[in-house]
Amino acid sequence: MERRNRNIWIAVIVVIVLGCCCVAAIAAGALGWFVTRVDRAQVDPEILVLFPRTSEQLEETFQVGESPYLEIRNFAGEITVRPGQDNVIHVVATKGASKTSSLDRITVSMSEQGDRVVIRTKKANNLGSGHVNLDITAPPGTEMDVHTGAGSLKFRDMTGSIRANSGAGEIEARGAAGPVRLGVGAGSIRYEGTPAGHCSFETGAGDIRLRLPERPDVRVDLGTGLGTIDIDYDVDGSTSPRDVTGVIGAGDAASIYAHTGLGNISVRP
Repeated sequence: MERRNRNIWIAVIVVIVLGCCCVAAIAAGALGWFVTRVDRAQVDPEILVLFPRTSEQLEETFQVGESPYLEIRNFAGEITVRPGQDNVIHVVATKGASKTSSLDRITVSMSEQGDRVVIRTKKANNLGSGHVNLDITAPPGTEMDVHTGAGSLKFRDMTGSIRANSGAGEIEARGAAGPVRLGVGAGSIRYEGTPAGHCSFETGAGDIRLRLPERPDVRVDLGTGLGTIDIDYDVDGSTSPRDVTGVIGAGDAASIYAHTGLGNISVRP
């Protein structure tokens, strides 16, 4: 009886070992197939492409006068504007797509009418992923009207009025010194500068962070649907964790309207 039981156990062990070998062989084959597909994806842009991989760069320079105006309508992509030469607007546009043949289905038009420079981008309706990134230098006092369907917007030391909107992405303005209107559907807003005139900051979902001078003279209207407000100035008016209205200092230099549906608001020196 003992010998029979021993034979049974030996048979069971053999079956288990053979089963493990089969599983290992199947796993190795699957891994080899996957690696082969990944290797092919490195040379074939149609396989496992999640983000744009090819690009094409365009460059234009425009001569402008004493009152430069920049208008941008971009379907998707990052936009950066910073100070450059006086009376010159220089544009570097980089188209991005999943494959080289798709780049021809993205158009970038740049035109000039007097001091006004207009940049417009468009992609074919049946084109999947794609974008146009814009890197621009312009006179610091350039007035700007900038829109992108999706992508971050960055403004550095631009002292003219700024109107900017993104469907989704972060908006950042540092060194600003004029009226600003910044809006985003989903994303945060960061502002650092000296507000003038009417300044508004609105986001559907995201934080708003404002850094002002040590002693600003502004009127404020701040609100969040779900979040908190942190303000490091004395406000003469009405304050609560989600709503602040009133005056900081004399209140005669600018007005600030900052509202978010979901997010926090901070106002600090």
